[in-house]
Amino acid sequence: MEYLAHILVMVCLYGILATSFNLLIGFGGIFALAHATFYASGAYAAGILATKLGIGFPLTLLVGVVVTAGIGLLVAFPAMRVGSHYLVVITLALQAITIDVLMNSKPLTGGPDGIAGIPPVSLFGTALTSPVTFLPLAAVMAALCCAVAWRLGASPFGRSLRAMRENEAAAQAVGKNLVRMKLVVFAMSAGLASVAGTLVAHYIAFVNPESFTIEETILILAMVILGGMGNLWGSLAGAAILVLLPEGLKFVHVPGDIADMVRQVIYGVVLIVILRLRPEGLFPETVFRTPTGAARSSVPANGPLMGALERAGGTPGEVVVSATSLSKHFGGIQAVKNLTIDLKRGEIVGLIGPNGAGKTTAFNLLSGFLRPTGGTILYRGRDVTTLKPHEVVAAGLARSFQDLKLFTKLTVVENILVSLPAQPGDRPLDVYFRPGLVRRADRENVARALEIASFAGLLAKADETAANLSYAEEKLLVIARLLATGADVLLLDEPLSGLDTVTVERICGVIRDLARANKAVCIIEHNLEVIRGVCDEIVFIDEGRVLTKGPPDTLMRDRELAERYFG
Repeated sequence: MEYLAHILVMVCLYGILATSFNLLIGFGGIFALAHATFYASGAYAAGILATKLGIGFPLTLLVGVVVTAGIGLLVAFPAMRVGSHYLVVITLALQAITIDVLMNSKPLTGGPDGIAGIPPVSLFGTALTSPVTFLPLAAVMAALCCAVAWRLGASPFGRSLRAMRENEAAAQAVGKNLVRMKLVVFAMSAGLASVAGTLVAHYIAFVNPESFTIEETILILAMVILGGMGNLWGSLAGAAILVLLPEGLKFVHVPGDIADMVRQVIYGVVLIVILRLRPEGLFPETVFRTPTGAARSSVPANGPLMGALERAGGTPGEVVVSATSLSKHFGGIQAVKNLTIDLKRGEIVGLIGPNGAGKTTAFNLLSGFLRPTGGTILYRGRDVTTLKPHEVVAAGLARSFQDLKLFTKLTVVENILVSLPAQPGDRPLDVYFRPGLVRRADRENVARALEIASFAGLLAKADETAANLSYAEEKLLVIARLLATGADVLLLDEPLSGLDTVTVERICGVIRDLARANKAVCIIEHNLEVIRGVCDEIVFIDEGRVLTKGPPDTLMRDRELAERYFG
């Protein structure tokens, strides 16, 4: 009985570690290999507080969570500036530094010998000194930690995390503050991992550096991958399998001199078979899909677009964005030179020019993705030249991308939902302390997202993942996502390329409706018939400079432009 209880206690502790790691890597897409550092922080905090200061549980737990969350915030800072393999290297270095500090800070950590004699948890006068008595506490804490992780993952904030994981640039382009999101998820993941560390310290009554090496991080990562990234049930299943499987293999009778080797081979083969049959893990990422059933029944298919657009304030023809003398250098290459352009309410401006002329670079400057070398950008008289992309969106200017940058693993309605501004569910404190407000707001946002999907002709595909859409439907979803931001100024980068005539007409109608709703629209497009049909003004760019501007018919009669561009 004691042996079985001990195994279940370890399942609970590793369940906490796997679910907390899944928040970071499965939801946020942040591949950081320092989870054993957070685990160690909780364990050593408990050991030091209990043995040197006489502080008992649950204060050791609370202090461990706070300290470890702080460490998570510190780790998050390099994650903001680097990604991919660079972050792996940085976090591996942190893992090595952690072990080195634990080994060499003998007066505080006990060095290689660790900290022994950590007192057990005592609840209601009863010391939990055996696996049987400790198991209920481990199970309750595992359930609480999983509930905390579940609540965050299932919230609009969790949806934004998955969007960030899919494409950081696209998440910024719909107004998401990636710095804040990474700080929050690192702190949450680290704090939850420290709970397992605190519990194991009181349970084993001993901690030492050998329990928190990189191999421990790899084991926790294997649990996440085996169970399924982005699915917390899968993390629990992965933890259970990788704790129970080695124990079960101990009952496989093989000759004593090769027993360990045979068991390791069986262990590896079982994992390979599972991942070969289920490459996405035992539980694919489906558990947090946003329900649309009730709201969807009340939304008409292909509803009138003008009913969905909130008419922008201000006077038609008023200059909303004024970019003056914009320049951008990349080393010795001048991509944009003295670009001046005004975008006005209710008007559509076409940005044309040969490939490499600087059109997309101009969009990157206007939307905050690039910092100009020179010049200024004013939005309604406010200088937004140095704002970050999510701040530019919040101000009222949003853009699309030539290569679409959809959130491919999110559904159509989730792609639109992520783009809706000012959601209470994007604030973690509201997620936990104002759940009623978050639920009501999310129901309203789902209805709004479905209306926008209907306007784009995508209502029938609302629950389809973006990866399964046709190219024409992907283009429509880009427009729908842009509409959802509620921005007054919309920059569309080649929204019609590669589309059939019917879809082109549909999107042209959408663009005209945007202008009729008093929004300022600027499009990059090579289809001259489209430019002639929808634009009020054309700005011709070549070699990063504005060569001329004016009404479409006037410019298309210009002989110099005909030779340089129109052919």
